[in-house]
Amino acid sequence: MIFGSGKTGLTIISAISLSSMAFIVFSCICLAAPDEAYGTVTNILDGSTFDLEVEKADPRIEDRVERVRLADVDCPDMKTADGPAARDFAYAVLQGRRVYLDIDDQNPSGRDADGSLVCQVYLAGAYGQPLAAPNFNRLLVDSGHARLDNSTDNEFDPQYWWDDGYGSSRFSGGALEDVSQDIREELLPRIEESAESALDRAAREMWQWFKAQMGL
Repeated sequence: MIFGSGKTGLTIISAISLSSMAFIVFSCICLAAPDEAYGTVTNILDGSTFDLEVEKADPRIEDRVERVRLADVDCPDMKTADGPAARDFAYAVLQGRRVYLDIDDQNPSGRDADGSLVCQVYLAGAYGQPLAAPNFNRLLVDSGHARLDNSTDNEFDPQYWWDDGYGSSRFSGGALEDVSQDIREELLPRIEESAESALDRAAREMWQWFKAQMGL
């Protein structure tokens, strides 16, 4: 097929190439997302429990808004002195933001006795992609607002939360550093690293163009 000559032909070819690149990048991001469901956090009940407005559903999702409980963490009850602080931390990190869920596969329903989805919860990066580490379960423990409670009733093994260079001492220590330092020195660099590894500068410019074309 002949697209034309001169600037017109180059413009058409460039547009097609750009569209193809956008499709490839978009497809790779989607395929690489290690999620079973995701959505936006709409309500925080306590440090380890929140409501999620579902955007991508798993077969175990039953409602538009689902209650989620963090796997393998023991968070202070709201009636205790430490409960509100744990809730406020969860609110500051999660409220109104997209999160990704790894739902417990050991239980066919993925739920606990109260009907909440038992999950490892992952934050979203700069381009909406799930960040592999650190998950929010771990952040809650690192912040001192919860302690590890490795349950045998789900598929998860919390020791792998610290397999990214922290060392085994973090597994048993609980709150070992101030959360502001943890987020500043680890979470933000991971967001930048994840974005840079997914899209180089030219691809990022193309991605912005693609989103504008799609009305995203």
